[in-house]
Amino acid sequence: MLRNCPVIQCFEHDRLMVDDDGLFTRAHWRAIGEYNEKYKDRFLTLLPNGVKFSEYVGVIQVGNLTIEVLPKIDRMGGEKADWQAVLLDMLRECRWMQVFAHEKAALRHKPNSILEAYVELYLQACEAILHEGLVKKYRQESSNLHVWKGKLNFTRQIRHNLVHQERFFTDHTIYDRENRFNQLLYKALNIIPNLTTNTGIRDKLSRLLLDFPEMQDIPVTAETFQQLVFDRKTTRYREALEMAAMLLLNYRPDIRNGRHQVLAILFDMNELWEEFCFRRLRAVMEPGWGISRQNRVVFWQSESNQKWIKPDIVVKTPDGKTVIIDTKWKTPNGFVPSDDDLKQIFVYNKHWSSNKGVLLYPLNESGDPFQKKAGTYKIPGSTEQCECIVAKVDILTGGTVKRRVNMDFGRFVIEGLEGDSSDSPQIQQAKRLMEGFSNV
Repeated sequence: MLRNCPVIQCFEHDRLMVDDDGLFTRAHWRAIGEYNEKYKDRFLTLLPNGVKFSEYVGVIQVGNLTIEVLPKIDRMGGEKADWQAVLLDMLRECRWMQVFAHEKAALRHKPNSILEAYVELYLQACEAILHEGLVKKYRQESSNLHVWKGKLNFTRQIRHNLVHQERFFTDHTIYDRENRFNQLLYKALNIIPNLTTNTGIRDKLSRLLLDFPEMQDIPVTAETFQQLVFDRKTTRYREALEMAAMLLLNYRPDIRNGRHQVLAILFDMNELWEEFCFRRLRAVMEPGWGISRQNRVVFWQSESNQKWIKPDIVVKTPDGKTVIIDTKWKTPNGFVPSDDDLKQIFVYNKHWSSNKGVLLYPLNESGDPFQKKAGTYKIPGSTEQCECIVAKVDILTGGTVKRRVNMDFGRFVIEGLEGDSSDSPQIQQAKRLMEGFSNV
């Protein structure tokens, strides 16, 4: 059982060295190294005496230590607690933490970490399912009974009951709550005591387990979740099971004496930024506009292989034009994009017959909430020109302290694509909204 659970907060691409603060020890470093090796160095880089985080953000729990990896735009203002709130806001908006908009303030206990917030959301989902009633399903069972039930299993009857003629070994059908849906929820509930020392959360878990019938412990792999078939009765389980999958599939218990179990719930910040931009743009689009994402098409093929391209976001304007938006969670050198970014947007423009592409970055400087500079591709021997706009958008509110995600930032982008963003009534309104947040 965890006696305490200290939290270390780092930013993406930061380094965390052993014994820098007395919390991250060599035992933690070894446990993370073993976990990282399993995933082929995907989430971080192991250093000789520490770790270096990548573009993945979220939470890693190693034994009694919680490590939060937070996003940050060039260390732009705000404290770590503010950036924790920013990450939670983005995860909720993208439904990656499976929480509806009206539940954003539903956490009853102030979480010390992102993991505690995630765990409490899972408890809320299980509580709602239990309140509605756990689903029952038919299942086959073979057992040695004192009463005849179902079909007699002659082979086992002879083997087990030759001298016990008062018993019947039968194959029969049972209709109860012992099924994969409830077993997975129950298994995830039972690892929570290893993840948090928050007394409010643990009390809530204890009350929930009192009402939750005991289930058989089952082995869990990714295929276990993939094989689930949802129907009218079990569709309400979907979100809770997605959270259970995050807990169960990323939890690596280590039963060897003196070793630490590891749980990692990490999100690619590039993918989160893309999803967040898409959702906020879609939310503010007026009639006549269209938006889609990840339109994958074959770019190159041979007899045995294919290569695909897929722009992040494709926007259709009311006058029928196509605008390609490629999101980038990084900060360019001023308004000069990299060669790779330019080549990528050029290919998208050509393939989708678009004359305007946008490289969309988060804003890392003060000034207007939407800033852009346009350049054109010059194609030798052709009068055709394609425009590439380097755009930066402020996704945050609150000045340099108490920063939160500005859920209205999509208007900056849409108005900026239509023309001069600084004179747009919607942009002016959004600016006044931001000023109001700053004065709170």
